Amino acid sequence: MDGTSRDPRLQLVPRQPTREIAASARRAVRHRTRRQPRVPDGIAPRPRLAAQARERLAGAVRVARMAEDVHAPSRKSAEDAAAVLGTDPAEAGRDWDFALLAGLIELHADQARAGWRLRAWERDDSAVLRGWVALFDAWSLAVPAPDSLDTAAVAEVVEAAPQVLALLHLSGGPMRVPALLDLLRQRVAELGGGAA
Repeated sequence: MDGTSRDPRLQLVPRQPTREIAASARRAVRHRTRRQPRVPDGIAPRPRLAAQARERLAGAVRVARMAEDVHAPSRKSAEDAAAVLGTDPAEAGRDWDFALLAGLIELHADQARAGWRLRAWERDDSAVLRGWVALFDAWSLAVPAPDSLDTAAVAEVVEAAPQVLALLHLSGGPMRVPALLDLLRQRVAELGGGAA
């Protein structure tokens, strides 16, 4: 062998005790988890909000499950869905739109497929609430902001507003303006990564 070759033998690394590894893993997970934002007073618990959203979107879920079986949505399939579900075509069309906006249905090359939210609908409250908020995202895209307002502030509020509107719609009663403004400030702060 020449003088530049390396020693091919592996060097063993001393083994760490199992307890130290487990403690290190727990510390890493503890530092990674984010704290949930404080829920303002007067807002229903998450499971109750999800149950209300499930109830309000029941028609959209029925249409989505039917569309999942049909795979090729058309005016005829909307009429068929209305007949099978015992609703009028306009209501079936509205439920179809809600299902699309909530992510219950996804269209791929004129084929309707179950969206991931439909598959998680019965077991995942977060998926339900995200679908509910997605309905209100359409509002923020359709309504332009007045020219006289600061565009950055408007963008932050428009991005945060769907969650506030969705919560207000599910609250089932009046909410105090300070609680709504507090929720809006929290959401803007979350989206901006800082304090509002």
